[in-house]
Amino acid sequence: MSILVHAIIAAFYGVLALAAALLLPEKVPQATPQYAAAAGAAVFVVGLVLHFSLTLRRRSRHAAFQLEDLRTQTRRLAEDILQTQTQSLHWRQAAEQMGQAGEQRVSQVISEVKVLQGLIESFAEQQARYVAVANGGSVAQLVALDGGKSAERPPMPPLQESTREDETLSILRDALRADRVDVYLQPIVSLPQRKTRFYECYTRIRAEDGTVIGPGSYIGIAEREGMVSAIDNLLLFRCVQLIRRTRNRDYDVSFFCNISGESLSDTQFISDFVDFVADNPELAPNIFFEIGQSDLDNAPPESIDNLSRLSDLGFRFSLDQVTHLNLNFAGLAARSFRYVKIDARFLLDSSVEVQSDIAVSDIKQQLDRYGLNMIVEKIERESDLVELLDYEVDFGQGYLFGEPRLSRVD
Repeated sequence: MSILVHAIIAAFYGVLALAAALLLPEKVPQATPQYAAAAGAAVFVVGLVLHFSLTLRRRSRHAAFQLEDLRTQTRRLAEDILQTQTQSLHWRQAAEQMGQAGEQRVSQVISEVKVLQGLIESFAEQQARYVAVANGGSVAQLVALDGGKSAERPPMPPLQESTREDETLSILRDALRADRVDVYLQPIVSLPQRKTRFYECYTRIRAEDGTVIGPGSYIGIAEREGMVSAIDNLLLFRCVQLIRRTRNRDYDVSFFCNISGESLSDTQFISDFVDFVADNPELAPNIFFEIGQSDLDNAPPESIDNLSRLSDLGFRFSLDQVTHLNLNFAGLAARSFRYVKIDARFLLDSSVEVQSDIAVSDIKQQLDRYGLNMIVEKIERESDLVELLDYEVDFGQGYLFGEPRLSRVD
């Protein structure tokens, strides 16, 4: 309150005191003038004491609220500082351990740092960029936006599947340095409803001229040159960005993210990711790691241990690139596998020989028995879908439901 308000209230109590002093002798004949004056003074003093007590109490409560708010802000700031220091220490240790590992590892660390910085810096800008989607758009629109400029899906860049190996290696190295490893998303739908339930993430390498190099051209070279872990690392953190961005829009969508056998056996790679996710446990329910069947069949003990570490953090897995159906259903379930991807040809084309100890028509029953879901991939025609529904398929994926589309997550 201002001084003027306090003065007015004091004057009010003064008037009450004067009235009490003047009226008391009339109401009480025995009261002397001195007694009446004392009573008026008492009214004035009690009124002022009551007023200032209420004022101090109100100010004290307001100060307590301000103090609590300040403590909350301080605590949040301390948490942010601690997180920043932890990340800084993590990357500084990684740089020290790297030593003279070479230009390739330097490029990988730089790319990872850029992605992690994006997790903090880009969300505020994306708030405004995706308002149109938040006001009624779908997840499909959200993940396909081209830099936030349009709600239309970006045009597919030209795909180049063949080039000289030396050129491909040069493009691959340059793309890792310049962060031109793009993420493409393809829907996985529930059947028979055809409702999009998940998205599978793919990586594509983009040359400086905009040409996209498909995995058929670069994956063998990347494996030979030891670059697969760097690509997997980028894909994982892009998935993290996608999860956080969709959650900002109150969407609950999960992503299938491939992890190669090379990355799975890379203990340092897994340790770094486990450390990151341990601080962000809410991410686990929205990422399913896809692991190739041959990678799992030939996995060394350290890879199995790393699978267990990821499982303990709440991650679940999907078996991909299935070439035979002699599956250890109980073993898959015990290792936290929840999905098995099967080529549509295995179920539809009798001329395709599939190694299996049981009838192909009984695979779905065995999967159900162990809590595994079947995803039939490479569905391209309506007639194929009609036949597949006879197998009571859980999920479908393929060009019939949507081709991979470029997602801007940076």
